[in-house]
Amino acid sequence: MKTVRSIDRRKSVRLKGRKESILIHPSGIRQIQDISLGGLSFHCPQDEFLPVQWPIEIIFAGTLLYMTEVPVRLVRERMDEVAGLAALPTKEIGVEFLDINEENRILLNRMLTFLQEDSTH
Repeated sequence: MKTVRSIDRRKSVRLKGRKESILIHPSGIRQIQDISLGGLSFHCPQDEFLPVQWPIEIIFAGTLLYMTEVPVRLVRERMDEVAGLAALPTKEIGVEFLDINEENRILLNRMLTFLQEDSTH
């Protein structure tokens, strides 16, 4: 059976999130680790329950970029190694965007352009 490396199957370039890239979902607020046209990733406590599909909001603090009711689907859940005894165990979550409306697609493109321009300076 032939395996496909994740970089080969990825359809969109992922850009590293910044501290201003914030995800809001029913369980709380998280910093976005990376984001693309296809989805994003973030870290959360290992014991946090996430449904298969749910709506999120994406904010880029300090700008007018604010996406609401973005439907996502869980595609990856990987437990992180514990850094030390005092550190809470976390996991990395990967989600893909589902049926983003036109307004949110425009905002997502603006956010990605902003992140791409910022990473080249």
